[in-house]
Formats: sequence, structure tokens, C-alpha cells
Amino acid sequence: MHKIEIPVKQLVKEFPSEIQEMDQDQFVHFIGLILQYLGGKITIDHLKASMIIRLLDVKMDFMYAFLSREERENAYAEIFRLGDLCESFFEQVEQDGKQVKTFKLGFTRNFIPKICGSYHGPMDALQDITFAEYRLAHSHYAAYLESQSETDLNYLVAVLYRPAKRFLWFKKLLPSFDGQVRVPLTAKSNPLFLQARVQAIAKLPLAIRYGIFLFFSGCEQFLSTGTLNVDGKTIDLSIIYQRDDDSDDSPDIGLVGILYSLAETKVFGSIEETDSQNLYDIMIRLYQVVKQSQALTEKFKSNGAD
Repeated sequence: MHKIEIPVKQLVKEFPSEIQEMDQDQFVHFIGLILQYLGGKITIDHLKASMIIRLLDVKMDFMYAFLSREERENAYAEIFRLGDLCESFFEQVEQDGKQVKTFKLGFTRNFIPKICGSYHGPMDALQDITFAEYRLAHSHYAAYLESQSETDLNYLVAVLYRPAKRFLWFKKLLPSFDGQVRVPLTAKSNPLFLQARVQAIAKLPLAIRYGIFLFFSGCEQFLSTGTLNVDGKTIDLSIIYQRDDDSDDSPDIGLVGILYSLAETKVFGSIEETDSQNLYDIMIRLYQVVKQSQALTEKFKSNGAD
């Protein structure tokens, strides 16, 4: 957290130095500013100044109108100067051989746990979603990346955000409660319910919907590059996505192919049982399969060398 001290007024204020430290309102405001910037409506400097005003809760009320022109200019100059503290929201990346500044948006925290008053979203890093839910969400996510259509965006949000289970208060008292508050999403889910959510979600501000898209995007990045700790052992998820040099021409079987392949092993049961498994259980199983395949490859190479 950043800390601002004004000894004369005995005032000390803290505000986020990283996106992960923002609260929901600050996050949504930040995403709204990003959309304005991407739309060419504001500059980076104005984005930073607006964030400082929000993060420090600066009141630009009617008293501001009674300040002299010089005082107003000094106030704005100070806000723009403090805008440099927002540099931590950006990062340098290489694009086409050049270093460029971009927004630091690779987060897995769900800043928006609930929308429309009754639709609950997934936990941080998608910890509580099933493979079926992930497959459907991923398809709408990929469609939105290609089309930039708000319809695809709304469907992505509608898949992730669902009503709470009935009698949730009672289920939370049971030892068997798994922490999942949303009604399950299955292949047999009523499409009319999904469509009703899409229509309600379409009325939300774009900043909220786009913020959820960025959350899912950050989770996608984590699933392909992150690490997990399982029984005290760190596993690197990136090896699931690595391909051998000899397999460049092999087809990508996709998520449906993974579902059928795992179902054939009967590790999780039938196709429906596999699809209803927690996403991370699937990821860990895929990790095991890849490690076993790598071990067999190394063994064959070793035997061939002998």
C-alpha cells in the first residue's frame, strides 16, 4: 500500500499500490478508465489522475468552485504529480522487439463476487468450478476474443455467475458442505435459465462485465503458466501445454477431447462424472499423465542409447 502523510493537517491516507489491493469499487472504476483510454477518450495521465482522486477519496464538491484559479491549478498539478504512484499498475513488455508499457492485468482474484443482486461468481483462480463449467466458459471467452461482441461477453459472465443453491443456509451447516454456493452447471442445465441471466447481465455497466472477462483471462494465464502445491509438492502446470519437437503437426484435441480421453481411463468415472469434476482435479490428473509420458519417453531413449 502507498501512504500519503500531510503533517499540517495530521492526515495519513493509504491507497493500493497494486491492483490486487483494490476493493471492488476501486477495481471497477479502474476498468472503466481503461475502457475510456482504449476508446481514445482519455490519456494515460488523465487515467492516473482519476485513479488518485478515487483512491484518495478526494472530494471535488461545491467548495472547490470557491477556490481561486491558481489554487485549482495547484490542486490539479498535485493530483497529476501523485499520478506517478499509479505506475505500479503498469508493466513493461516486449512487443515486436520493442519495450512497451501495458496494464498489469494478470490477476486471479475475483474482485466482483456477486452481480445483479443474486448471481454469485466463482472463487479466486476458479478454484470451485467444474470441468464442464470451464469448458463452456472457455468457449465463450475464446469467441469474445475473436468477435469482441458483447453477446459473447455476456454469455461468458452468465456461465460463471449463477444463483445460490436452495436452502444454502442449511447446507452450510452440514459437514459435507463443499463451499460451493452456486447452483451447478451441467450439460442438462435448462438453457432458458442461462438466457435469462444473459439478458439481465447485458444491462450491467461494461466495466463490470469487462472486469469479469479480465479475471477469467488472468485465470487462463495462470492455468497455463502457474504452479500448484499438492501434498507439499510444487507442480508446474506449464508442462501440460508443452509440446515435443516431434509433435508439431499433431492435432490439438481440445477440451472435449480431454474430457473423452479422461473418461476412457475411468479415473473419475463416466463422461458426465468426469465433466462434473473440479477443474483442478482434472489439471492435476493431466499433469500426472504428462509426467508419466515424459518418463516413458526418457526410458525409451535410454534403452535405445544402450
